[in-house]
Amino acid sequence: MWGQLTANERRARKALLDLILTTGRGPSLKALASRLEVSESEAAELLSALERKGCLVRGQRSNMIKAAYPLSTRPTQHCVALNGTDQQCYALCAIDALGVAPLFGVPVTVSTACQQCGRPISIVLRPGGIVSCDPSTTAVYDSLPQPLTRRSVELNLAKVH
Repeated sequence: MWGQLTANERRARKALLDLILTTGRGPSLKALASRLEVSESEAAELLSALERKGCLVRGQRSNMIKAAYPLSTRPTQHCVALNGTDQQCYALCAIDALGVAPLFGVPVTVSTACQQCGRPISIVLRPGGIVSCDPSTTAVYDSLPQPLTRRSVELNLAKVH
């Protein structure tokens, strides 16, 4: 995905994600254009290009942004709170939620639930890795090189993600 984006598309994607991260919702075209310092028609063209390249999903009827990988503009079970603020957003999946801290360079707390038993899970992360997990036995398995646990704080999620 990243290799296919032009410099302007990368800049638009970053601005879009930053707006979703800090507001928890999809930005208006006007807000995105303002952030990018371009016209609304230029911002619309950039959004269309990002959509064609699979970086975002819009509603068919509303044209509103539903998701911009890795963030969702609608509530999911993977809530990501920016530590030290009252700001929160949602990730598309648990792995995406774990990638927010290294991707954006901010400390976060992920609140989710176990897919097997429904037990609440809270994971505190900083850009360099996992700080704490509750329960402490939390492990995430995916197609990653090893389970992500509190002991694997050196794993660079930005590279894996």
